[in-house]
Amino acid sequence: MNPTMPNEQQLAPAAAGIATLAASWASAAGTRVKLISELALAEAKLAAISIALMAFLAMLAAAFVLSAWGLLIAGLIHGLVQMQLPLWPVLLVLGGLHVLIGLAAWRGAVGLSSNLEFGFTRQQFGQQQESGDEVATTTKQS
Repeated sequence: MNPTMPNEQQLAPAAAGIATLAASWASAAGTRVKLISELALAEAKLAAISIALMAFLAMLAAAFVLSAWGLLIAGLIHGLVQMQLPLWPVLLVLGGLHVLIGLAAWRGAVGLSSNLEFGFTRQQFGQQQESGDEVATTTKQS
């Protein structure tokens, strides 16, 4: 026997050790995948709960801001009436002012809608499609 060449008896424990290590590695990888998927599910649940809570808190904040605005306007009207100004003209002026502010806010919101059209992205896709058409035309002519 050649002392530098390992025999089958020497290879068997090494192969068994490698098989055990491979099985342990596969088990650890499977456990890691399971734990990561459980973590992702837990974070998705947390995100869903957070979104619902954020929507509720936003509505609550809007209700308080609207109430505060109403109280401020009521206080302004009361103060103007205490200064001996007639009630109906005060209400009409404040109502008209609110309509103008509302229209300005509406126009601002509609103006922002142009940002939703992805104009530059569409332009890039259009240029890409045109250059693709040119390549296709050149290929057909060849």
